[in-house]
Amino acid sequence: MVSAGVVLRWGLGAENFAWLVAFVLLPVCCVYYPVATLPGWLQPVALALPPTYVFEGLRALVVNHTFEAGYMLKALLLNLVYFGLGAGAFAFFLRQARASGSLVQMGE
Repeated sequence: MVSAGVVLRWGLGAENFAWLVAFVLLPVCCVYYPVATLPGWLQPVALALPPTYVFEGLRALVVNHTFEAGYMLKALLLNLVYFGLGAGAFAFFLRQARASGSLVQMGE
């Protein structure tokens, strides 16, 4: 019997999970409405996500006819921070997997 972790790791389960995360984050990223419409406790979560600033900038462009470069700069900086954290975590876990020999040998 195959465990759920294996299916999630190497199957359609991983793709389904990725789509689920995207659909859950769309409302939090304020794709459909401004950040101000979110409850107060959810606004900091939305402001921690780079797409929120992109959509707020696009909303300002459409509504106010002004390009807010600050929104795009914030999105870029958050993307750089999250990329750095992700790369660091990946390097750490890769070193751990190499040390423990738990890398999967999948090949021909």
